Amino acid sequence: MASWGYGSEDGPSAWHEGYPVAKEGKRQSPIDIQTESVVDGSAVTNAKPLKWSYKLDHCLNVENTGSSWKVNVNGDGSSLTGGPLDSEYELWQFHAHWGSEDKHGSEHTVDGKTFASELHLVHWNKKYDSPNVAAGKPDGLAVLGLFIQVGDRHEEFEKVVRALDKIKNKNEKTSLEGSAIDCAKFLPASKAPFWTYEGSLTTPPLLESVMWIVFQDPIQISSDQMKAMRSLNFASEASELGKMVNNYRPPCELHDRIVRQM
Repeated sequence: MASWGYGSEDGPSAWHEGYPVAKEGKRQSPIDIQTESVVDGSAVTNAKPLKWSYKLDHCLNVENTGSSWKVNVNGDGSSLTGGPLDSEYELWQFHAHWGSEDKHGSEHTVDGKTFASELHLVHWNKKYDSPNVAAGKPDGLAVLGLFIQVGDRHEEFEKVVRALDKIKNKNEKTSLEGSAIDCAKFLPASKAPFWTYEGSLTTPPLLESVMWIVFQDPIQISSDQMKAMRSLNFASEASELGKMVNNYRPPCELHDRIVRQM
């Protein structure tokens, strides 16, 4: 398939036509996290606390990719270590997935429960030469996933929202004006529990190179902030593709993988 999307003909159910790993892979993401089957990972040998460090001037710009908004990052000096990770990872970009209604939109689910949205902070393994090289390696990427509920306004998230009106259409890009974004403010307290498992990118090319770290505690954004994301367009305003909603992949089979809680 020359292109992919979230429509009836080019959506997740058809991705295997251009990306066979969608059907043949054994570590595809997202998954439904079934809490009764989760293994206690706190006793993993040599496991260290998950730690992160981000600089305030990391965020370069925000763009409409045609599948989400994405904040591009110069992650030099950032650091993600510990937990299930054996190496140091550097922030690459972050983006989100969301639904047309508050009752669905997250990619991962918990015992079948869905959330309005899901935020992904994508990091790459610094033992490799570049993010693109790392993306093709089994341990190349680490993604922090945060469930989003509609509730209170999120002040840090508002810095992203303010830019969305300038990138309504696919391939539009704008700089982030005003205060620098502190990515650490998206994350819960460092001791917050999370689930972790070996998975993949959730969009084509669906590379099986991601160590997923999904926090159990959701964050909140306001209904107006949620509305701003839903006001983006998959292509242009005049396109039949319409508004950018339901840009999430349904859960994939777990196969023989283990989900750990740490």
